[in-house]
Amino acid sequence: MRQALAELARVTRPGGRISLLDLSEPESGLFRLGYRLWANGAVPLIGAALSDRDAYHYLPRSLAYLPPADEVVRLLEQEGFCAVEHELLTAGVSQLYTATRTKR
Repeated sequence: MRQALAELARVTRPGGRISLLDLSEPESGLFRLGYRLWANGAVPLIGAALSDRDAYHYLPRSLAYLPPADEVVRLLEQEGFCAVEHELLTAGVSQLYTATRTKR
């Protein structure tokens, strides 16, 4: 994660803005249960029927190695971004980070 954010900082001009959109697991118990049933059960079954089964099993597992939001914010700041904001979208199923590259 750190290497990816360092590269993002390298290619973003000072004053430039970035947006990072990713999946997340909802915090609310009921939404989290529904999300897990959908992401771990229905999505792989539908994906296997229509396409590559492995790709659709990978997606929910890939969330497991993402750091918590406060750590991503901290990492962005350490890599030279300011005005870092984190917003949960779609009842917490997705998340958006926005930030501005520090003028140096």
